[in-house]
Amino acid sequence: MKTVCRIWWLGSKPIAFLLWIASMVTSTRATMAQEVGEIFRDCTVCPEMVVVRPGSFVMGSPDMEEGRYADEGPQHEVTIGYAFAVGVYEVTFDQWDACVRGDGCGAYEPSDQGWGRGRRPVVWVNWEDAWLYADWLTEQTGEQYRLLSESEWEYVARAGTLTARYWGETDREQCQYANGYDANGHAEYGFDRDMVGCRDRQPHTAPVGSFPPNGLGVFDILGNVREWVDDCTNGSYEGAPTDGSSWYRGDCTRRVTRGGSWLHDPTELRSAYRRGSAADFRNFALGFRVARTVN
Repeated sequence: MKTVCRIWWLGSKPIAFLLWIASMVTSTRATMAQEVGEIFRDCTVCPEMVVVRPGSFVMGSPDMEEGRYADEGPQHEVTIGYAFAVGVYEVTFDQWDACVRGDGCGAYEPSDQGWGRGRRPVVWVNWEDAWLYADWLTEQTGEQYRLLSESEWEYVARAGTLTARYWGETDREQCQYANGYDANGHAEYGFDRDMVGCRDRQPHTAPVGSFPPNGLGVFDILGNVREWVDDCTNGSYEGAPTDGSSWYRGDCTRRVTRGGSWLHDPTELRSAYRRGSAADFRNFALGFRVARTVN
C-alpha cells in the first residue's frame, strides 16, 4: 500500500519528513517484532511477547520419567511449522486491571488473596476469563491474541530440552528456577504434599520474572501459577494433533492446565505434566499467559 503525503513546512522543518521518520520507526519495530527471539509489546498495557521459531519436538514423557502420569503418553512428534509469539511472563494483575479499566474482561475483578497485585500473576481466573482477556487484546491492537495450544505450550516449556524440566532431570535445583511447593510447606491450606528440600523464599505467588527464564527467554513456565491452554481434556495423546493446533475433541467442558504452581509438588513442575480442570473453575493457583499470531 502506497502512502501519499503533501509537504507542509513549519519554520524550517518539513512536517512530512518528520512523519516519514516516525513511520519508519514504527515500520522497523513491526518488522523486528516478527523476527525470532525479538521481544515486543503491541501497546503500553499489553504483555511483552517473544517470537518463537518453527520446529519439531517429542511431546509427552518417557515411561521411565520420575513422577510420570499415564496421560502424558504416548510420546509423539509434533511439528510446528509456523512462528508464533508467546508471553514472556504470565499475565499480571496490572495487565488484567488495565483490561477491566478498558471495559473488557467482563468487568471481573479477581481477588489477590491479600498478597498484592501489580506484577504478581493474576489468579482466580478461569479458561473463559483468559479468553476474554485475549479477545480484549485483539480488539485493542488489531493483532490476533489467543491462548496457547497444549503442544505449543510444551514446545515453549521444553525450549529444546529433552529432560523432565528445562533446567534438568531432577527437582534438586527447583528453588533456583521455579516457585513451587518447597520446604516451607503450606499447612495452612490443609495440603499434605511432597516437597523439595530447598526454600525458594516465596510463600505464595511471586512477582513475574523472579526466577531465571528458560532457553527461550520465557519466565515462570514451570511454577508460580498453573496456566490455562486452549485444548479440551483427553486421557492420553491417542489421536492428538501433531501440527501444533488445539485439540477440540474429548471433554471440552474441561480444559487443560499446564506447568504446576507455587502450591504444587515437584511431579507437577515438569514440562510434560498436564491436568484437566472445569472450564469455569477458578482458584488461587491458576492463571495463564497469552500467545499471538505473527506473519
